[in-house]
Amino acid sequence: MAKKARKAAAKRGKAPKAKKSKAKVAKKSKKKTGKTKRKAKPTIRERISSGYHTVIDTVAGTQILRKKMEKPGTDESE
Repeated sequence: MAKKARKAAAKRGKAPKAKKSKAKVAKKSKKKTGKTKRKAKPTIRERISSGYHTVIDTVAGTQILRKKMEKPGTDESE
């Protein structure tokens, strides 16, 4: 059967693909078992900056909600 397949492939202008042995496939899968890199710990500056932005965003969000809940015609500058 292999000769017929080679002849048919030669007529089409394509070379037949060689079969991979199971040992080669197993070796390739074993190579991928490396350690994954851990994510770098954020620096103190990044942590403080993140906390600061969280507080600013929370205050801004609170003010928006306060204005929505406020009755029309009332003002905090009394």
